[in-house]
Amino acid sequence: MENDLYQIIYASAATRPIEEDELMAMLKLAREKNTRLGITGMLLHCDGSFIQALEGPKDRVMDLLRAIRQDPRHSRIEILFEGPIKNRNFSQWSMGFSRPSKEELARIEGYTPFLDLGNDPKAIKNYSSVALKLIAAFRELSDKKTSLIDG
Repeated sequence: MENDLYQIIYASAATRPIEEDELMAMLKLAREKNTRLGITGMLLHCDGSFIQALEGPKDRVMDLLRAIRQDPRHSRIEILFEGPIKNRNFSQWSMGFSRPSKEELARIEGYTPFLDLGNDPKAIKNYSSVALKLIAAFRELSDKKTSLIDG
């Protein structure tokens, strides 16, 4: 067990459409920075909404969240979970990534509310327990799909 591990899971809305090449460049930079900082996590991006889990030393996670709040590509950031954790949930990734389609979300039992929320982090916050389960489901799925492990 690492000392002082902290996790934040948040939802946010993209301020504009993000093209695939820009998203991949963002991920590359995030993975490099996270590796240096000892941060691990998972990012889901669907229809202009992000759900991201970040974990690591509390001061570094909080610094990273402050930087994300300043990033002009994110708006309406809503914290879904924040607190100390005993063990990392995403230890194998500097930043795991998935871009689930609505069809993929619809196949996961219990996640249909997300299909109607659109690009609204406040609405997602009302389903924060579902959002946490969604991240866990994609973490488990990623163990089987190497395309998600690239981080």
